[in-house]
Amino acid sequence: MIDERMEEQASLYVLGALTPGEQQAFEATLSQSAELQQLVSALRVTRDALAGNLPEVEPPFALKQRILAQISPAPQLAAKPTPKSPFSFLNLWLPWALAVGLAVVCGILWSNQFKLEKQLSQQATRLQAMNQMADDLRSTTNNLHQLVVSLRETNQLVNLRIAMLSSLLADAPKAIAVSLWDNEQQKGVFVVQNLKPLPTDKDYQLWVLDPKYPTPVSAGVFQVDEQGNVRIQFKADKRVGSADKFAVTMEPKGGLPTPTMKDLVLIGS
Repeated sequence: MIDERMEEQASLYVLGALTPGEQQAFEATLSQSAELQQLVSALRVTRDALAGNLPEVEPPFALKQRILAQISPAPQLAAKPTPKSPFSFLNLWLPWALAVGLAVVCGILWSNQFKLEKQLSQQATRLQAMNQMADDLRSTTNNLHQLVVSLRETNQLVNLRIAMLSSLLADAPKAIAVSLWDNEQQKGVFVVQNLKPLPTDKDYQLWVLDPKYPTPVSAGVFQVDEQGNVRIQFKADKRVGSADKFAVTMEPKGGLPTPTMKDLVLIGS
């Protein structure tokens, strides 16, 4: 992105107002920036258009007399000095000053328009990504609900405790899981989708939260495939009286006796 200093340098460059050292440094930067090259091209077009439309200005009479006097050294009758108009300098340079000002203004407007278009493009890209994430999450949730409905239709969930677990990870918001727990048989089925794979020295650990125990009960460790999915059968390390909630944490390889709560990944009831 071009900053205000480079915009000013570009305006002075197209007008030939840079010192030789400044011009050399600017041209070195110009050769490496496509965006700056576009700005310089636009300023040149503006400069040429404005210069071509400038009105012709009659030089001041006093200036004309001084030039003729230098060309022709022959003695001339003393002429009555023409009073210098205080507006002579303005009449000569005002059109060019206006051209320079307009060129700078056009350059700034062009730069602001370019920045705005770039920001709108980035916002459209982010919005598209968020919409795609929402669609994926809805699809994943629907798939898991369909699994639960299918099991109910086959009368396999009469005595099961069903829990939906949602993600607590900012970098994996689409992760979701379903836990099916049979309290009578003290075993369950755990299904996960879109959970990021772990390095080899880490494991995910499943926990059952029973109010009668002061800490969660471990239900084993697991890994997910490359797509972040897994389906496992599990049992708790202790007999569970009431499986109120289920949770998943990231732990060292093999798991721990108690969960590392700062690495909580999924939780639900």
